[in-house]
Amino acid sequence: MRTDQKGRDTMKKHKCTSICITVVAVLLLACGTALAAWNVSEYAVNLLSMSSYKNSIQENYVRPDHVDPGQKVVKEVNIKNEGTVDSFVRIKIGRVFGSISETGQFLENRELDPEMIEIHYNTDLWKLCEDGYWYYKDVLPAGKTTKKPLMDSYYLSEKADNRYKNKEARIIVNLESIQAESGEMKAIWGKNLGITYQPCTCEVVTSVIFDKNHKLIIGGEKTDLFANFKNLQPGCTRSQTIRLANNSDLNIKMSLRAEAAKQNKHSKKNLELIRKLLTSYAKIEILENNKVLYHGTVDGNLTKKGWSMKKDISLGEFKPGAGKNLIVKLSLSEEMDNEYQELLGKVKWVFSASQASSDSSSGQNGNGDRGHNDDENNGDDGNNGGSGNKSGNGKYGENRNSGGSGYNGGGESLNGAAGEKVYATASASPKTGDNTNLLARWFALFAAAVVLAVTARKLYRKEKDR
Repeated sequence: MRTDQKGRDTMKKHKCTSICITVVAVLLLACGTALAAWNVSEYAVNLLSMSSYKNSIQENYVRPDHVDPGQKVVKEVNIKNEGTVDSFVRIKIGRVFGSISETGQFLENRELDPEMIEIHYNTDLWKLCEDGYWYYKDVLPAGKTTKKPLMDSYYLSEKADNRYKNKEARIIVNLESIQAESGEMKAIWGKNLGITYQPCTCEVVTSVIFDKNHKLIIGGEKTDLFANFKNLQPGCTRSQTIRLANNSDLNIKMSLRAEAAKQNKHSKKNLELIRKLLTSYAKIEILENNKVLYHGTVDGNLTKKGWSMKKDISLGEFKPGAGKNLIVKLSLSEEMDNEYQELLGKVKWVFSASQASSDSSSGQNGNGDRGHNDDENNGDDGNNGGSGNKSGNGKYGENRNSGGSGYNGGGESLNGAAGEKVYATASASPKTGDNTNLLARWFALFAAAVVLAVTARKLYRKEKDR
């Protein structure tokens, strides 16, 4: 009787041990299954850069000690576009005679005729209009100088008498410029000189590709996802096509979210301007086959209510070899002034790829040939709008400079209230994100299996000893 009872107890213990081992094995199996699911992420730091706008007077001039009547003095006046956007320019020339006071102040003598300063102008590329301005009859491209100077020399008239002796003559150069956009010269200056302006409308397609090595590759010019968002001006709109493709042998699904990006070191004032640019003035719309995935501020609206990119936005499922286009449309408010020029703001986008079900329907897959850019998804690369608006800081896209020169006195070129700059670019700095730490997890799984084996052996020997 005791032997039977002992046998039953032993069987119960073996059964308990078997149940424990089975439970642990099931847990390990579940853990292994979970580890089989993977997720790969890469991030792109997109740089919003506003256009740089500045034109300056360039002079080739050596001031003589004195000038005799009829003497030719070389003085070349060119304009250089030192910004990143094309410009229209005009110049008004002023001439005065006067003398220098004991305090060093120039005192104009209105009794002397400024027409005695005779200037030789170039009229082939410059046109004098009834408003007194000389208009450059071509677009001045970014980084370039006028093909010919407005003036190349001046004389003191031979009619000048002794009243002009020991007097100082000054030639004052006043420069005005506006950004070269269709209709801007007519709208702002009221002139139509027949200048044909054709801005570059070429679009660069960037990409996010899940490659055969099961890695996400962010590609573009210098890994810049927003290659078409450069030299932005207030009021303009631009479009960027981002190609998504699956070059691997797996069925995958992709997603996108935004995260706060660390900005470059700036003054407190500029950091506040960048914050306003990213969270208020710059708006984007992300479309996939005319379906709006996000519409809101370019930072992803991470801190406010409403549509947000804080959580993953599904970009759909992709069979091997499939792809699709994302269209990102950017628009800037017209309310920005010259303070926003040359600012650089960063926006961080995180793309993720993970395993999709093997029987996913083709309707949800990004079908399309790799590298093919569907025409229906190509957004406008519009360069619309953009001349600055009036504000306490001056018009965006307009600057005025003045300079003066003469003989027997300080003929230097003076730069006035030059326009400043604003930006919106995107450069992606890809970095491996979450690969789910597979090595560490498989190591943990192996360790758990070892623990299971040791525990089972101990239980077995303990029961055997009984």
